[in-house]
Amino acid sequence: MSNQVKSAAVIGAGAMGGGIAQVLSQAGIRVFLKDINEDFVSRGLANIKKMFDSRVAKEVLTREKADELFANITGTINYEDIDKDVDLIIEAASEVIDIKLDIFRTLDKHCGPNTILASNTSALSISQIASVTSRPERVLGIHFFNPAQAMKLVEVIPGVKTDKEVVQNIMDLCQNKLGKAPVKVKECPGFLVNRILFPYMNEALYVLQEGKFTPQEIDQKALEFGLPMGPLTLFDLTGVDICAHVVDFLYAEYGPRFKPAELLSVMMEEKVLGQKTGAGFYVHSKDRDKNAEKEVNPKLQELLKKANAKAKDACQSKADKFEVERIMMPMFNEVMYALQEDVVDAKDVDTAVAFGLGLKRGILSLAKERGLDACLSQLEKYQSELGEDTAQAERFRPAWMLKKLVRAQVHDFSVLESDCSKKEPVAAK
Repeated sequence: MSNQVKSAAVIGAGAMGGGIAQVLSQAGIRVFLKDINEDFVSRGLANIKKMFDSRVAKEVLTREKADELFANITGTINYEDIDKDVDLIIEAASEVIDIKLDIFRTLDKHCGPNTILASNTSALSISQIASVTSRPERVLGIHFFNPAQAMKLVEVIPGVKTDKEVVQNIMDLCQNKLGKAPVKVKECPGFLVNRILFPYMNEALYVLQEGKFTPQEIDQKALEFGLPMGPLTLFDLTGVDICAHVVDFLYAEYGPRFKPAELLSVMMEEKVLGQKTGAGFYVHSKDRDKNAEKEVNPKLQELLKKANAKAKDACQSKADKFEVERIMMPMFNEVMYALQEDVVDAKDVDTAVAFGLGLKRGILSLAKERGLDACLSQLEKYQSELGEDTAQAERFRPAWMLKKLVRAQVHDFSVLESDCSKKEPVAAK
């Protein structure tokens, strides 16, 4: 059914919106790119042109083909310039719910009844967004990952009223026409990838806060485990402020196991935000040799001292050697929470982790190799070290789904796969 999408619009011409527009246009889809002023639109179109120029330089596209595909995109600042019967509109505006609700109210009035309305939100409620329209059955989430033109994973998130045919249409579009790896995810705060990523990143902060291990040691262990970059490098790249916003949101929704490390609020207060401010956990400068060893921010010890003053009653791990399991187990445990809530089919988890986080071997595959009983024991060990009955120990409280599988002597996750799921996951390369 993906051939039904022949025209689309993207609302928001920033990095994400521009990337999505480029992906759509490269698939031969006519695209309207809208933002609130001409400067934003011009900048978005210029960035898309650079993306196509890069593909020409790499000999992925000919100059003629790149120009033809770029010509598929029309920039505008007016909703009236977007065809009323456009097949699909993807909103890629700021992650502020009131802004998104205003956009969807306007889109609902402007577009014909058959237009599918989608949000690229990474965490906000699709059902709430759909509720301000007269067509909640044609509203869903299509969460691309940054940069959209390079990342293969797309989370497809139905709202409570989204029509199943609309969901399948978008799944087909993403896989067959856009060349992506779509994973269907039940709506929940953070969806799947951000929900499982942030316990891992947050735990890295707790480890660093204890003062026994350096940022390089923590990041290096993550690299050796198979991730493309360490958690503290990822904080600096993404922006400490953006990460803090997501962790605060997940903490408000899920409770104690997402309680942010005190270091995060200290870095926010001191405006030490990563690459965007020239320093985060590491020093970032334009003239720095990219091949040189990372230099730790000289202010880090001062930041750690302030964080520990805030965390007076925090328990500390007794380990003298950093175990990568300390940061990976919260990620695995959150996957188990997601599975027990039926957020995602077990067979799709490793696809999401491979294409969304770059862990090619897959978190469930690694857990199966290690043994589910060993994973449970590891979680219980960390929980005990942190006080077991304290709020801090909640970060390692094992999901009951994991306990159930171990008690039943089940050694893999095939029992959790949906019987009605017919599509095979896209294999990681």
